Amino acid sequence: MTAAPRIGEPAPQLRLPDLDGEVTALDDPAGSPVLVSFLRHAG
Repeated sequence: MTAAPRIGEPAPQLRLPDLDGEVTALDDPAGSPVLVSFLRHAG
């Protein structure tokens, strides 16, 4: 396990599915703000 990034450090590389199921890399929208929200699904 790696340590969490410190404030001001670049975010780690992530590839996550969006709401439509398309996988998006965190660096795809380079230069734009990105919000990553982890929601817990009931089930």
